[in-house]
Amino acid sequence: MSDDLIFSVKNVTLRFGGVVSLNDVSLEMRRGEILAVIGPNGAGKTSLFNSLTGVYQPQEGQILLSDGHGKTVSVIGRKAHRVSAMGVARTFQASRMFSALTTFENIKIGAESHKGIGILGAMLRGPRTRRGEHDSDARTIELLDFVGLRDKANVISSSLSYGDRRRLEIARGLATGPQVLLLDEPAAGTNPTEKLELTELIRKVRDVMGVSILLIEHDMKLVMSLAERLYVLNFGSVIAQGTPEEIRSNDAVIEAYLGSTTTTEGK
Repeated sequence: MSDDLIFSVKNVTLRFGGVVSLNDVSLEMRRGEILAVIGPNGAGKTSLFNSLTGVYQPQEGQILLSDGHGKTVSVIGRKAHRVSAMGVARTFQASRMFSALTTFENIKIGAESHKGIGILGAMLRGPRTRRGEHDSDARTIELLDFVGLRDKANVISSSLSYGDRRRLEIARGLATGPQVLLLDEPAAGTNPTEKLELTELIRKVRDVMGVSILLIEHDMKLVMSLAERLYVLNFGSVIAQGTPEEIRSNDAVIEAYLGSTTTTEGK
């Protein structure tokens, strides 16, 4: 892990009418790390992800994204597809795959969309699509192997298990060639065995592909075994940051998750 920052978030505030979703949030993500954002339901985690990817436009603050070559650009003011083109990919809490298509076709659409072909072009197989067919096929097969879905390439994606769907979503995100992958509750709906396999895959994405990871996750066992640093949100504000060991013993974090601790147990 280097000191090179991918994301630099400074004093970001996001409002929806009179509701403050993010309140003066600051965060730094280093290139090559696995970073987690945790917090109770409604803490602002998904709002932060949407702000980092250009879906939401905060009213205050700054979000800077580095391309790794000395260039830093502002995310705020750019549309989501522009942010994606700068090397930011994400998965969603609720699956957004093309359920009527095969596993292979889902990943291939991601690969061809990154080339500027677009979803419609990928489906209609126009001239530009055909020219890039060989490369996108090869890349799709490579990713199927990487995430362990080669034997399910021709399976309709809606029939996949939860664990395999999560693998598919990660592969589709990787197909765009990102420098950072944002995972929104990647373990949701998975069983203990699938969680373990998913943890190993996420670590492999960082270690083998060199893609930095930012994740939201409610499964604390998974988070604490995977993340190198964590930020904790509560009511839209950062209440703690640090290593897993530091977060485990942080009183503000314990209170946010469990309620106020009592000092009168001996009475």
